[in-house]
Amino acid sequence: MAEPQSGTRLATALIDPDGRVQLWSDGARALTGYPDQEVIGRDAALLADRTRLRGGALVQALLRTADSVHTDWLRCRDGTCRSVTWHPVPVPLETGTGVLAVAVPEAQVTNQGHAVTLDRLLHSSPVGLAVVDTELRFVYVNETYAHVHRIPVEQHLGRSFHEILDLPDPEAMEKMLRRVVDKGETIENLRVVANRPDGDPYEVIGNLFPLQGPDGRVMGVGGVVYELTDGGGELLDTAHVRRRLELLGRVSAGLGQGLDPRTVATELVAACVPGFAEAAEVDLLESAAQPTAESFDARAAESDEQLAAPPGPLFHPLNLTSGAGRPRPEDELPRPRPTLRAAAQCVSSAQSVAFETTKKDGSALHGMAVPLIAVGRVIGAVTFLRQVDAFSSEDTLLAREIAARTATAIDNALLYRRERLAALALQRHLLPAQLPSEKWFQLAYRYRPAEDDTLAGGDWYDAVPLPGGRIGLGVGDVIGHGVGAAAAMGCYRSSVHALLAVGLSPGQLLTRLDGLFAGSDGELAATCTCVVYDGGVGRCRIALAGHPPPLLVRPDGSVALLECEPGPPVGMGLHAVYADREHPVPPGSLIVLYTDGMIEDRNTLLDLDQGIELLSRAVRDPKAPLDEICDAMTAVRPANSADDAALLVARLGRL
Repeated sequence: MAEPQSGTRLATALIDPDGRVQLWSDGARALTGYPDQEVIGRDAALLADRTRLRGGALVQALLRTADSVHTDWLRCRDGTCRSVTWHPVPVPLETGTGVLAVAVPEAQVTNQGHAVTLDRLLHSSPVGLAVVDTELRFVYVNETYAHVHRIPVEQHLGRSFHEILDLPDPEAMEKMLRRVVDKGETIENLRVVANRPDGDPYEVIGNLFPLQGPDGRVMGVGGVVYELTDGGGELLDTAHVRRRLELLGRVSAGLGQGLDPRTVATELVAACVPGFAEAAEVDLLESAAQPTAESFDARAAESDEQLAAPPGPLFHPLNLTSGAGRPRPEDELPRPRPTLRAAAQCVSSAQSVAFETTKKDGSALHGMAVPLIAVGRVIGAVTFLRQVDAFSSEDTLLAREIAARTATAIDNALLYRRERLAALALQRHLLPAQLPSEKWFQLAYRYRPAEDDTLAGGDWYDAVPLPGGRIGLGVGDVIGHGVGAAAAMGCYRSSVHALLAVGLSPGQLLTRLDGLFAGSDGELAATCTCVVYDGGVGRCRIALAGHPPPLLVRPDGSVALLECEPGPPVGMGLHAVYADREHPVPPGSLIVLYTDGMIEDRNTLLDLDQGIELLSRAVRDPKAPLDEICDAMTAVRPANSADDAALLVARLGRL
């Protein structure tokens, strides 16, 4: 941003619909000699030399001639009159339409050689007028100012310059405006470089001046600007390059946050709209979303055979509808459908396709469809639409770079999705389809995958009826995520099931289990809780291997931890010997076994004791149906948990 230079100040005054002066600039004070306190709040007819109109009638007369330039005599404070050339500009106010009068002394217009009138200064295409309040929000702009920025007038009003203007250094501009608001300075010949909504840079030069209220405080900032058509090429080129680098940076930062194809598409649209396009759509080939299907080969896409392939491929629209929640990778993709002809053409040819279409209101839209190519395969297309200008060759290059990064992110998300679906499917297959039930005990369970899109882990649960009126319960958590953890979980669950069936006590079971996996890879280590309840005597024995202790919920609603000296996780090669401990269980009590995904919150650092306390308070009625109790406990699970969770609840009676 160039430094401002000194120059002649414009005289500006804001007149409300009743004809009273509301704002009075330093230029107006210098021109007339009237200080703020003698003018603000008084009828504007005070300043007129030859008029019988006053109040609202004067304002209406000025509004009828708003499109013309006036040369009148202005009455000054010392009793003399001065010839001024001025222009009335309509200003919408809360009480009606007022007038912003902008004037320059006639002598100054002549002496400085400005043969053009103020109509060119304020209304011709190179010149614009704007007013912002003390919070730097636009309260008025004329059509010329809006045209300079290629943004409609109505989109300016009520919004800050940060929201409207794409500046290389917005902080510097804010400091400049604050100098006018806080110190009442007038800044002239200010050169500014910005980017239009379509990405094209431009350069303007103008003046900033304070608009003061009745008490002398600055109530806003007026600005007169016009666009430079010559010079400033180096600044424009720099701004142009910087804008494109910033766009690519926003795209890359957004795409890195998505582990689901729909999230990737949403982040792309957020980065590109409205800076690069007015709308963007991302379509994924139905064949690319299938684990075993083959997509179009970009290296062979230009061959006659490829072009002659049957038309009409189906696409999954990845853009999320407004109000839709955050998708999970395992959720079903949107139903496939045909897409725009241009997008289908760019997929079949692996080349960008420019086109034009029309909106419902009949206005024209310029479009560009760019193929999404990942590892030599076309997996879909991204379509950009905008109304202002057609996409240039530089825009096409930028769109291809954006599409390349998007394709990589979507391809990675598809790979992640396939692995997560495989892990979940394997885990569902290895977990018990149903649990046993007898008159003296009932069981219920829940399993929930991680809430932050982490791959499925190795949490498991199981229950085994034992001879002599006993029931064995087990819950475990394999350390790690993905297909490997799910497979290891199957090994641990089946081993615990078998060892319970042969009648081992919980401590002996964990000792034997640790011996079975002592020579395995460290990634197969797991935590585990084992409980054996004897319905004949109403007592249970428990053993822990690096796992949080179970909860005992008595019929009266009191909750206690089933304490036991914990050993290390099994499968770490430590050859540990695990102890167990016996606890009485009143008839009708609940024993709750769970994994750490039910109580730990890595985002807010919820510690183990706090998580257990939240889980224990979730049981309001121990006699309620077990499914209701499981749902209540699942509801207090920490949001955005980074781990999957398993829950097993047993209501135990007596034989």
